[in-house]
Amino acid sequence: MQLKSTRGVQQDDVWGAADALIAEGLRPTIERVRQKIGRGSPNTVSPMLESWFATLAPRLGIAASGSQPADSGAPTALRQSLDAVWAAAVAAARAKADSALSSERDRLAQQGQELESARQNLLQREAALAERGVALEQALELAKSQLRDQAAQLDKVGRELEQARRSLATLVQERDANRREFDVQLRTLAEERQRTEQRTSANERRLLEEVDRARQEAKHSARTREEADQKHVSEKQELEQTNAALTERAHEGQVELATLRERLQGAEARAKGLDSALAAAMLKSRHTPKRGAAKPSKSGRRSPGAAAAKRTP
Repeated sequence: MQLKSTRGVQQDDVWGAADALIAEGLRPTIERVRQKIGRGSPNTVSPMLESWFATLAPRLGIAASGSQPADSGAPTALRQSLDAVWAAAVAAARAKADSALSSERDRLAQQGQELESARQNLLQREAALAERGVALEQALELAKSQLRDQAAQLDKVGRELEQARRSLATLVQERDANRREFDVQLRTLAEERQRTEQRTSANERRLLEEVDRARQEAKHSARTREEADQKHVSEKQELEQTNAALTERAHEGQVELATLRERLQGAEARAKGLDSALAAAMLKSRHTPKRGAAKPSKSGRRSPGAAAAKRTP
């Protein structure tokens, strides 16, 4: 039966290599056969080489003792030489195979030790990995617990944020309503200020008219006093007093006018106060007796006493 190797080395390859070594005058050994083939392990080549040696004698036409045919005709010396060569070849092949197998056994033993060491290392690593796995599972559980806590906190923060958003929306609505109300109030105040300024301007114009009228009256009174002073010293003194009083009143009116001009930007209360002051000034001006011509006396002249009484406020 032809042997086949699971590593790709065939028995025909081993037998062909052994035949080639015999043809070259070399003894077939495991290493030489491997070198000849270029591949194969000693464990694979050795049984195939043994099979080659087992079939060598029949292929050479040499039978074992007691089984040789009677008519072989081969000389006994030749058969003995071939047997000796065969025995030597078998012994050398066996020795070479044992040597190769011994080195292979040592190598396999070393590999076994290395594998055992690797197995021990692997077991230690597996134990370490198991411990790390337990630690990782514990860390994972802790992380999951922390994540659950954080998720609860985030949910709480989200609810608080939503509540804050609603509160902010309410505040924004209130702010907009207050702003609209403020705008309405501002427009109302602006309109009221405009009306106040209009009233103040009207009052100022009335006051200026009253002051002008008072100045005209003062001028008229001065002319009257001058005419009366030429006639009567007493009337002149009275007229001078009256003229001084009118001048003082005109000055006061000018001061009030300047005050009113400075208070044009004031509030409505001040404008009302100004209206009251103007009304009082107008009332005072209206009650002041005008300095007109007095009734003539029988002699065609005014009485100094009557003129003085007429000019006295």
